[in-house]
Amino acid sequence: MNLKCLVLLFSFVFTAVNGEEREGWTTSRIKGAPETPPPYVAETVWPHITFNQPLDITLLESAGSLFVTERFGKIWQLPADLESQPEAARLIVDMKGHIPNLNRLLGLAFHPDFASNRRFYLYYALNTRSPGFGLALSGFEMDRNWQVVAGSQEELMNFPAAGHTGGDIQFGPDGFLYVPIGDLAPPSPPDSNLSGQDLSQIASKILRIDVDGRDPGLSYRIPKDNPFLEVEGARPEIWAYGFRNPWKLTFHPQTGELWVGDVGWELWEMVYRVEKGGNYGWSVMEGPLPTNSYQETGPTEISPPTATYDHSKGASITGGYFSMSDRLPGLKNSYVYGDYVTGKVWALDWDGQKATGIREIAETRQDIVTFGQDASGDVLFLELVPNTSLQRFAENPNVGRSDTFPKLLSETGVFSDVARQLPSPGVYGFEINTPMWQDGAESNYWVAMPSESGIEANVEDRRGSPHMNYVKPKNMVLAKTIHKDGYRIETQILHFDGYWKGYSYQWNDDQSDAQLVGKEGLDTDVLGEPYRFSSRDECIRCHGSNFNRPLAFFPGQMNREDQLQRFKDLGIIDQVFVDMANVQSLVDPSDESEPIESRARSWIHSNCSHCHKVSGGSGLTAQMNVAVPSSQLELIGHLPNRGYFGLEGAPQIDPGNPYRSILYYRVATEGGGHMPMIGPKTLDDEGVRLVHDWILSLNPQVVVAEPTLDPQSVEEALGLYHEIQSGRLSPEDRKRAIDACLNHSDPFVANLFFGFSEE
Repeated sequence: MNLKCLVLLFSFVFTAVNGEEREGWTTSRIKGAPETPPPYVAETVWPHITFNQPLDITLLESAGSLFVTERFGKIWQLPADLESQPEAARLIVDMKGHIPNLNRLLGLAFHPDFASNRRFYLYYALNTRSPGFGLALSGFEMDRNWQVVAGSQEELMNFPAAGHTGGDIQFGPDGFLYVPIGDLAPPSPPDSNLSGQDLSQIASKILRIDVDGRDPGLSYRIPKDNPFLEVEGARPEIWAYGFRNPWKLTFHPQTGELWVGDVGWELWEMVYRVEKGGNYGWSVMEGPLPTNSYQETGPTEISPPTATYDHSKGASITGGYFSMSDRLPGLKNSYVYGDYVTGKVWALDWDGQKATGIREIAETRQDIVTFGQDASGDVLFLELVPNTSLQRFAENPNVGRSDTFPKLLSETGVFSDVARQLPSPGVYGFEINTPMWQDGAESNYWVAMPSESGIEANVEDRRGSPHMNYVKPKNMVLAKTIHKDGYRIETQILHFDGYWKGYSYQWNDDQSDAQLVGKEGLDTDVLGEPYRFSSRDECIRCHGSNFNRPLAFFPGQMNREDQLQRFKDLGIIDQVFVDMANVQSLVDPSDESEPIESRARSWIHSNCSHCHKVSGGSGLTAQMNVAVPSSQLELIGHLPNRGYFGLEGAPQIDPGNPYRSILYYRVATEGGGHMPMIGPKTLDDEGVRLVHDWILSLNPQVVVAEPTLDPQSVEEALGLYHEIQSGRLSPEDRKRAIDACLNHSDPFVANLFFGFSEE
């Protein structure tokens, strides 16, 4: 046999140790995308110049320079002309040598007269001995050699924080310094200090100060036209208020209008055109949605957002800049902003009075943390990762391309007989140990790779626990069909083309085929119950961007019988993937022959760890994936980031006491605060009881709250909840207890029993 024949043979067939032959998947018709490609793509400016977790881009026109500020203190200088060819960025300073206890730099601004006075200003976070951290605003002087002058620091502000810092500082066209500050609180409960509408607090505000003068007792001067100088008790620095976490601001280069992106809470992300004395709603409103409507509002009327998007499209806005360059005429004069979680970018067109259009212009798949601008007015951006390069936008060469993307499941090439769910040659079914809860539905799984290559896995240490990455063959596909009571509901397709992209196919009534669901997803009824087919953007939130991880095609999930060895022999996975199964071991949570810790950790892994892990996108840093030892979960004894739900001072897990454990409340309620945030909304009763029993087993000697039919606290209510869920109450006592709790004066008690409201 000649070499050419050998190549052809091994392109399509592997022979496993047990004699099974692997066939190449040749029937795939999944390529491109169903939608028209966006008009722009990300373009690296200088690939050889990289930064470590940058947070800010600052233009200094007088010096013809751009400055990139890194999270951990370094400030780098680059030419502001992107057509130049610098050999490297110039390290100006590492501010760790000038700011004791520096935690992170947030914003950099040069004085408008920097060329003569050499003053620049930094907004930054500090490590402190007390809980939380500190925030400070300071001015410094830089000599003609771009070195920070020793002893030149002048602190303007210093205040404590426990959360939302805000970010970015800018000098306005009026020469005053604008400082956006978040509500300084953890995410939940929303605005726990009620600072948003309180003018006596600087939290949730945009401040405006004059750094060229001094008022008595201050290191700066209050501008005489600040809006609240005559309001009793108001902080005179305030220019506008009602922001949750204003992340990046800019001034319109022609009109001087102030624009800001404000990071939302549970549902909305906002863009505001900020006016003098404006009230932007937080936390009475989250953008267009009432939040804490019982609050007394500030002295000015709440202004609506200029633009919003909901959390089906993204989850953390990064405010942008107006594109003024001639290089991309289609963007000129548009406000360009993006989302940190999904990497999507939009352009807002503004006629001076209202938005005349909002366009999605790019899908970067990057964690966009800051925008900036070069000397020509071109919009730049950076992502918050190590070893990242400066980016700008370029016209998409694929605009106008027409992809013949399969609109029916039968057209994908995944199945040879879609109605019977028979996979095509080269498509392999697999089973998993711990399926996630899907409102009582079950799933079947398949994997397909169109080439002879397979997975190449590697393991790295992430915060003290092993973390597996793997190189995936291009055009690899994972498929999952969800069915309930014998009725197929949807088939989900994950397609890897450099990033995972997700698609949902809705099965028709006669179960003969499934239709591609539109980009925005679909809310409908299936088998008489509400059902959500995820949007493309919702798929990205778990499988794309910086997360980029399948959930079922995972060593510990697939480690059953001889499945892993079979896949290794076929060349689909490698030995590293197989070996990781012992480190990431998962079990069936309902198998009572397994240790309760293994069962509970497996359930938590499958239902929580897709967000709660390193680079998972959650606001909680806990690592809930199974490879992390229980002692390192950052749950046991760790305080929550998103509120206490009436269990003041309680940790995520209080060993031995589920009724003082935030985690138990979160998985038990169907009301506000229910976890997981994305996906099924009903409760896995067996899983909830398993979490309860595991927490109880961590310290059986702990005395827990006695259940009572008339609970006086959330702790007692959780005890009663467990009695009801376990079926230990008579029908009469059950009804009495539920009625009492649903009408309880404590909203967190009523919220816990939300799921019983229809009984």
